[in-house]
Amino acid sequence: MQASAPVDEDIRLVRKTLAGDQGAFRLLVERHQDFVFSLALRVLRSREEAEEVAQDVFVKIYRTLHTFEERSGFRTWMYTVTYRAAIDKVRLLKMPQTSLDDERSVLQIAERPDSGPMSQSFQSDLRTQLQLALKRMKPEDAMLLELFYLHEQSVKDIVDITGLSLSNVKTKLHRLRETLKEELLHLLKEEVWDLLE
Repeated sequence: MQASAPVDEDIRLVRKTLAGDQGAFRLLVERHQDFVFSLALRVLRSREEAEEVAQDVFVKIYRTLHTFEERSGFRTWMYTVTYRAAIDKVRLLKMPQTSLDDERSVLQIAERPDSGPMSQSFQSDLRTQLQLALKRMKPEDAMLLELFYLHEQSVKDIVDITGLSLSNVKTKLHRLRETLKEELLHLLKEEVWDLLE
């Protein structure tokens, strides 16, 4: 049961933090800071704002850790806090859409083991195409795909994180998969035409 080991470690660190161990909380932050930043960046599309939200999230988590109920899972709880903080920041700023320049938050297909230079080139191109396709989506939509595919969150966890209904999440994921396919086909066709000209 390898999948439960990180969860068990999170719970152990939460318990130690609640018992007064500051080092345990630092370890929790280190374990999850990249994802918290990535999720905030996906929603906010501004590195500076995402860094601010990530800091705020960990402060809030530390202050409210005593309210965490172990049955819900620490990661789900943390993702929920992050998602809501990022959405609140968007509402506060009423931010216009800006470009996303962080590849860490893109569906990272290129992380798979490769079989040579051709595979590396293909994976790099595919990652670029995915990044372009996700940029064209609403941040909330791109984030749903990222949660489901990159971070392997279950539909139930996504419901808990976003506050959307189960049927709404399932419908959105289905619709977004179709949109992503169409967007990738469109981008690949453009690339082929550019090569032929």
